[in-house]
Parts: sequence; C-alpha cells; structure tokens
Amino acid sequence: MLYSMYKYHLGQLNMTNLAKNINMIGAVMLFLENYLNFTGRASRGEFWWFYLAYIIASIVCMVLDIIIGSAFYALFDTEFLLTYGFFANILSIAAMIGYISLTSRRLQDTGYSGWWQLLYLTILPTTIFWVSFFLTENLIILSIASLLTLVTMASYVLILVWLILPPTEDENKWGRNPLLD
Repeated sequence: MLYSMYKYHLGQLNMTNLAKNINMIGAVMLFLENYLNFTGRASRGEFWWFYLAYIIASIVCMVLDIIIGSAFYALFDTEFLLTYGFFANILSIAAMIGYISLTSRRLQDTGYSGWWQLLYLTILPTTIFWVSFFLTENLIILSIASLLTLVTMASYVLILVWLILPPTEDENKWGRNPLLD
C-alpha cells in the first residue's frame, strides 16, 4: 500500500514538472505585489526564496548597523545605533505585514488556514510566566512556564512543517495552485 501511494505521488510529481519555476527576484517581486494579500496561495518556492532574500537583506542591514554604528560611536561616543540595529529594525518593520500575508498564503497552499499563525502568540503567555517565575520563584509558575514552553516549541515546529509541505491538491478552497497558472 505504501508503495502504491509512493508511486502515485511520483506520478503527481512527474505531471507537475512542467509547472513554472520561481527565482529569488521573482519571489521578492511577488512579495511586494501581494504585500497586503491574505487570500490565495503561495508556492514553496515563492515563500522560501523570499525568506532567503530576507535573511540576506537582514545580514546586509546588520553589517551596515555595525559599520555606521561604529562610526557614530567613534564620532559621538554613543552606543545607540550600534546597540539597537537601526537598519535591521526598519527592515523588520517594513516586511512584517507582508511576511504575515505571505505565510498565510503559504499555509493556505498546503490546505491550512493562515489563522494558524496565531500559534506564534503562544510566546506571550510563555514569556509572562517565565518572568513571573523569576520574580516569585514559585514552582507552580515554573511548571506552567515549562509546559507553555513545550507548547510554544511544538507550535513553531508544526507551522514549520506545514510551510515545508508541498501543496496537497491542484485546487483547494483558497484557489488554484500558483505553480499551475
């Protein structure tokens, strides 16, 4: 039975080899075009190529922050720019809404609602309980904080797995597979 499922999956892959490919520049262009678009679907290539471009841009911003921050530190004897990463923060803020929408579309491509991203918010009660524990050293709070940490980690891994998965079908309730258009 597993072999027949594997063979069927390989057959699907062979049929979709004619699907369009995307590169990093194309992914960034799609990101900018669909910045506020929370509907539809985003392919794995679109998501991961943009993510790689974002990582590269973040590294460039961090290097600029270090260079310019060091210059400001030398000239004005201040550590503000060196410590807080002005350019990296601007990039993060500028990409935040678009990244949420891209992740929503990617999750929808795999058949899951973009609302599952709310699992990221489990970090908030986790942080609150850890801070409470360090302030009170209460073992019950430690237990809750530990449990919430496990839930948060499991949530992040679950979303990561869903982001890695291929689309489950050519068309779902969020639209047609973007690679087939």
